[in-house]
Amino acid sequence: MDEKKILKIKEAIKRNFEQSPDKYETFEQKHGFFSALNAALIDTLDVRGNLKILDIGCGTGASSRQILSAIPDSNVWGLDNSPAMLKIAENNNPDPSRLRFIEGDAGDLTSFVKERMDVVLYSASIFLIPDYKASLNQAWSLLEPGGKLGLTYMVGVFENRGENAFVCADNQARTNVSQKKPVELDSLTLFVENLFSGAKVQTKDFICDIEMLRAFFSIPAMSAGLYPSLVYEDRLKMLETLFSHLSCDKLSFRWNLITATKQNSQAIL
Repeated sequence: MDEKKILKIKEAIKRNFEQSPDKYETFEQKHGFFSALNAALIDTLDVRGNLKILDIGCGTGASSRQILSAIPDSNVWGLDNSPAMLKIAENNNPDPSRLRFIEGDAGDLTSFVKERMDVVLYSASIFLIPDYKASLNQAWSLLEPGGKLGLTYMVGVFENRGENAFVCADNQARTNVSQKKPVELDSLTLFVENLFSGAKVQTKDFICDIEMLRAFFSIPAMSAGLYPSLVYEDRLKMLETLFSHLSCDKLSFRWNLITATKQNSQAIL
């Protein structure tokens, strides 16, 4: 992907997240989804002790706060490129001595992060980073030998019989819902496997009701992923039409957890 396209995608994503902090935080306070997602990742990584942890794409800080709770001796740096999201994160910081927030670009980590890390996490963010290869290379360079990487990647929403629920609903709704992401899962997985030599992929299904999923995808930044060419008000109209055609009340919200350990490999340019 060329630099102009990467910059254009980044600017659009940042605009959408700048519109999202209040709805994002309201959603998280009610449903606790991002904390639960990050807890699953931490459990999979099996990390504990006095660790330095970088939380990339920390948003309003839900994942960073979850790390503090799950790993009481840790020191955490939360990085995000949205000042509006970070303002809420700072206001809700339970322990500034252990948790610090940084405004910065995930594709240029080493310009903003100077500490060596024991763990680097991408909290529901890697699929929104078009220059993810540069980001992961720099994450690799920041990790101590034996350090761990953890990613959560949103796969989609699925019916009980395994079909993509939004695709099925849109066959009738005709809202032209998009299934594209700036980062494709297969390419990402292959890159991590080559860079870290031993990546593991685990699929995690969260059984969710329609109310929770509607609230999630009504967040401006999330709705933009489904209807990128529309303004927010029109996205909400399309969402209502799409959700009215979903076939069941409980659906599987599927995420992939990708974990790896830094070995004696070389970063891939």
